[in-house]
Amino acid sequence: MRRLLLTISIALPVYGCVQIPPAPTPPPTSMSSWGPLGGFTMSSGANCAGQAALVNGKSTVSDPCFTDTSNVVLCTDATAPSAVACKPSNGQLSISGFGNDVVAYARLR
Repeated sequence: MRRLLLTISIALPVYGCVQIPPAPTPPPTSMSSWGPLGGFTMSSGANCAGQAALVNGKSTVSDPCFTDTSNVVLCTDATAPSAVACKPSNGQLSISGFGNDVVAYARLR
């Protein structure tokens, strides 16, 4: 009985420390298409995405991936169904919304 308890008391901490590393992120890929009404290019695995917590309804994300006001950015309130507004500029993204919600954002192009 002592031997069993000793084995368990040694094995549990050792096996509890074994961790599996997270899977690496997939590499970015691009897809282009053209049709009679025009074409588009879409990229996946974009590095310019994340979440920002609002403080009194406002937040600013500083990231060099935002290059100017012509960037297309998608924003959504991840906390509640509330309206949000995102305005990209050179080196930052200004977000406004409701209270202290969390806003998810992604730059498309």
